[in-house]
Amino acid sequence: MESAVAIPGSIVVARPRECSCGGIHVHYGMCTNAAFKIRATMTFSHRNGQKSKILSVVVVVMIALFCLVSTGLLRVSYGENYGDELTSTLQAARWLGSSSSSSSAARLLTNERGALARRPFVEELISKLRDASQTAARGEYFLIDFPGEERGRWIRENPCKCRSELNAMFKRRKWTADVEEDDGLWDAVLEEYSKLHRICMRRVGPSNLGLFFKNKKTIKGCKFAIADYSTGGGLGNKILAVTNTILYAILTQRVVLVPTSTLLPSLMCEPFVGSSWLLDSKEFPIPPWNTDVHSRPLWKYHREVYEELDRTVGASSAEMQSPVSSIYAATMEEYQYQPNSRFFCDVEQDYFKRIPWLYFTGCLYSIPKLFAIPAFRATLEELFPSKLVLTRVLRSVMLPNDSVWNQIIAADAQHLKKADRRVGLQIRYRYNQVEYDEKNSLLNERILKCGLGNEFLPALRGNATDEKAGVQSNFAWKVFVASLFPGFVNYANENYVSHRKMNGEVVSLVQLSQQKIQSYGLEVDQQSLVEIFLLSFSDDLVVSPLSTFGGVAQAYGNLLPWYLEFRNDGVKRAPCQRAQTVDVCYQEADQRYSCPYDQNLDKKRISDVVPYIQKCLEIDALDGLQLITKDSSGEMEFPLEADPTADLLE
Repeated sequence: MESAVAIPGSIVVARPRECSCGGIHVHYGMCTNAAFKIRATMTFSHRNGQKSKILSVVVVVMIALFCLVSTGLLRVSYGENYGDELTSTLQAARWLGSSSSSSSAARLLTNERGALARRPFVEELISKLRDASQTAARGEYFLIDFPGEERGRWIRENPCKCRSELNAMFKRRKWTADVEEDDGLWDAVLEEYSKLHRICMRRVGPSNLGLFFKNKKTIKGCKFAIADYSTGGGLGNKILAVTNTILYAILTQRVVLVPTSTLLPSLMCEPFVGSSWLLDSKEFPIPPWNTDVHSRPLWKYHREVYEELDRTVGASSAEMQSPVSSIYAATMEEYQYQPNSRFFCDVEQDYFKRIPWLYFTGCLYSIPKLFAIPAFRATLEELFPSKLVLTRVLRSVMLPNDSVWNQIIAADAQHLKKADRRVGLQIRYRYNQVEYDEKNSLLNERILKCGLGNEFLPALRGNATDEKAGVQSNFAWKVFVASLFPGFVNYANENYVSHRKMNGEVVSLVQLSQQKIQSYGLEVDQQSLVEIFLLSFSDDLVVSPLSTFGGVAQAYGNLLPWYLEFRNDGVKRAPCQRAQTVDVCYQEADQRYSCPYDQNLDKKRISDVVPYIQKCLEIDALDGLQLITKDSSGEMEFPLEADPTADLLE
């Protein structure tokens, strides 16, 4: 008597097929839920009893597995068991050391279900990234898998010491709190995004991007976002412009690519494990900034995009269905420095999903208004409850490569390492020599008054009792100055440092460069990145209004800076004013929604709808928006209303 025993399994295969392997007949059936399941059958005799039956079952399973692997049908299913993914997240966290520690990922590994239950929108984002990866892989498991040996080789070929060393540089500060530990979900999102990035880049081939684009090819599951910057912007503008696009690409499951012309790929570590964000500017047709349609046959200018959207949706379609786009590639920036106001609306974002390639350029920071988009808001709030989004993204994605990092470490060791308190001063004369000649003397006094009045510089005169008692504090103050001009260092050495006789306290001023004119190029950007990080290591930071250079430093360092008062209009003001947030100002941002297909939002003030998005301080920018972050105590320090330091230098 013969009987057949069916052995169900849960091994995912690419497509239904039959094969014979080792005398065993295996049939692959496809489940209705779109996951492919294997069912093996074998005919055997009962004559050898139960032991023979069990052995036969084991043999069937083992041979079936071998057959699947050998024929290339077997791939790893990571869509059904999130616990398995957390193991790779833990491995990745050891590499992503600057974003959060391995212990953070370990906590996530232990409590992941509870964490995700508290963050359902983050779970949804991870699912979307995972679904896009599976779709792009098309059942080819080797595209999804990134085993330890291959991962290790990639990391050796793309070293990034900063990942494991950066946190220690911030934690040594004694006078300012660093970013609190998070629950590791941002690292989990980055790990999922890295898989999508890796799969899509493997399918296209990094060297084939230009040909892939010119031939208008598409890969289901793979969309792309180019993160460029407007010509003439400094390093701070570049970093902020690219960071905008990176976060947007993650939220919308797009592969972000950074042109070599930005020079950032020559300064930064590869951020996405197993892949590359580099886009060869010489080989890829990046859109020219003119209106000649013949010079940009594949790119649609942003105005054309919105015109097609309006034609597709129709002016009266309040309850529209998702529109279909005929556009292959579109530019998103208006006036080359920020997106059109309609970009920050749900209907428009839904439309952009259907465009394979989006191009972003500019020089302004626009992340605050991503929080204004209803479709993104809940996810961003769950990922960044303290609103320290820029700090977290910069510290996990925009990290200097080993060449630049070695310069940073060397400069810190030589000039700042032995400091008991570090003060950073970033003095930006926007009109170079003309403004320097006009305002240098005034600003020098204001900087010193700011430091003395807010006690991040020691008083000019010491305590006589302590001096008679011979008290020697041996306290070292290190003041790092980033400026194109030497004015403040010369002034402070002559009018402040040389007159100090304070109980053994020592004040030292350090300035690494003073080019006197804004210039551009790789060497300039390298030096700028070194100085940005040295500023970010400060306990106290003074920055210049409207300067993205200082803004990037405050974000890396999680610092609530002081804005230096540049205005000289005869109005009595304090020499500086404390910032209301760690976040950088989105300069020239429209204060109101412009969403013609969302009557509940259109024309409303953004700050009324999203209370933690507020207008920037007047001392920094006359117009603009920024996220209001929470400091470690949950409280904000309020700016001075008058000048309490008028007689400090008398």
